[in-house]
Amino acid sequence: MGMLVALGLSIAVLIAVWTYLSLAVLALPVWVGIIAWAAFFAAGGKTDGLLRTLASTLSGVFWAFVALTLYAQAGGNNVAVLSLLVGLIAFAMVLQSKVSFLAFIPGSFLGAAATVSVVVGANGTYGKTIVALVAGAVFGFLSEQLAGALSGSTRKAPAARAA
Repeated sequence: MGMLVALGLSIAVLIAVWTYLSLAVLALPVWVGIIAWAAFFAAGGKTDGLLRTLASTLSGVFWAFVALTLYAQAGGNNVAVLSLLVGLIAFAMVLQSKVSFLAFIPGSFLGAAATVSVVVGANGTYGKTIVALVAGAVFGFLSEQLAGALSGSTRKAPAARAA
């Protein structure tokens, strides 16, 4: 079986499992897992992509927490303050990329955006966001591994290549 078909099949099966687990069993935001899954492939896949995705998306959770906490302490009702905080946090997320394991800048932004969407937009929790981000990255890794087994290949999955 070709790698692209194997990857499509492995993702199809595992994303169905993730959707069921997140919605019917664990009460997690399914979209957050899918965001981390995509980040895994964008980070290049393999073990390195998994570690980069976990570090960067979870750093995004931290930065979103900082921004939301500071915004609440400032009264939580001033768009100018919120805008300034978002800008400062974005600056910090880019600067942290000087640390090698935090160098995947998109992951930090994806983690922060996912956190705000869950905590503010869906009245969820930081814990659920973290679990969903970790699960999504792991499911991405598993889908890549399964695709490799199905195709008999150890080369990088097509979805992990740069466009």
